[in-house]
Amino acid sequence: MLDAVVQCIIETGYYEASSNAIARRAGVTWGAIQHQFGTRHALLLAVIEDRWSRLTERIESAHVTGATLEERLGCVMDVLEAHYGSPEHPVVTQIMLDLIQSPASSEATKRAVAAHGRELVRVWRPLFGQALGEAAKDEELVRYAFLTIRGYLSANTMAARLTPLRRDAAVRELLLRGVASVVRERAAAAGLGTGDA
Repeated sequence: MLDAVVQCIIETGYYEASSNAIARRAGVTWGAIQHQFGTRHALLLAVIEDRWSRLTERIESAHVTGATLEERLGCVMDVLEAHYGSPEHPVVTQIMLDLIQSPASSEATKRAVAAHGRELVRVWRPLFGQALGEAAKDEELVRYAFLTIRGYLSANTMAARLTPLRRDAAVRELLLRGVASVVRERAAAAGLGTGDA
């Protein structure tokens, strides 16, 4: 049922993915969905929980390798790309925004969505710790690296929805070199190593 929600939204758009359209896509009745989830908001929250669970599992099981900072950051990007580079990412984002902003959302639902954001920070920090070495002690630097890589992946995913987009290895390499340069510069100023030989 959760996959049916995502696919229905990808195909028809968030506001056109009615409860009945989702039920048809899942091959069940809306009553069956209500029996399992209760409300549309509870169903949408279950989608977020499922996708965050998948992302968390992927991040926590990742092993970052590479001799250079650029290679290790590329490894991190590959791990994050499975979520932020997926066509499902805009769907999850739209669901989160709607559940947080909708006056019809309960306070418990809004708190649950916000909790996923806090949990994600806890999960991705060790991933960047593997990539940045000692420099990961600088929380702002870790946040910068994450936001830059996530922004790149998210922007490409959004752009691909508008026009066919080819993977541009040169732009990816430039981005990774830029992030690595900032990390090295700031780490050196703070007397922190980056794990490079």
